Amino acid sequence: MIVLLLAVFLTATGCRGRAAVEDTVQREIEAITAMKQLSLVEYRVSKIIKADDDGAWYKIGDRKILLSCTAYLKAGIDLAAFGPDDVDIDWTGKRVTVTIPHATLLSLDMPPSEIREEYDHVTMFRHSFSAEDRNALLRQGEKQIRSSVPSLGILEKADENARRFFESVFQKMGFETVEVVFS
Repeated sequence: MIVLLLAVFLTATGCRGRAAVEDTVQREIEAITAMKQLSLVEYRVSKIIKADDDGAWYKIGDRKILLSCTAYLKAGIDLAAFGPDDVDIDWTGKRVTVTIPHATLLSLDMPPSEIREEYDHVTMFRHSFSAEDRNALLRQGEKQIRSSVPSLGILEKADENARRFFESVFQKMGFETVEVVFS
């Protein structure tokens, strides 16, 4: 009789423990998804933008400009698609598998205060670079920075940091083995 009561007690408290962990997991997932984006890495990139408009046959003279700028890139995880279905719990071994999307570039910021004209040369028969010309050059520079993102390693570093983040979160909840899988 005592053994039966002890077994019932242990089963009941074990279930309550599991329910409490499930509740904690649910709250953590809700807190994570509420962030919308998880920024994990920020890089600072310097870019030199050069334009040499040496004129066509109908233009006399040339004009040249050299701009330098700094861009701040943030990479991380878009949490819009992450939810409870992406967490698979194996209660027998205190193991959890978390499926998250790969990191993406979340933002690229080129503050106007960090854009400088380093060189400008316009011959007598040519017009100076207009604000529209300069903006077009800066857009071209931004496009070049975006295209260089894969070679910078920022996305790989953000994936690594995402893995560490989710491992830490679930280990603090008591899981012994945390596997992070990228979808």
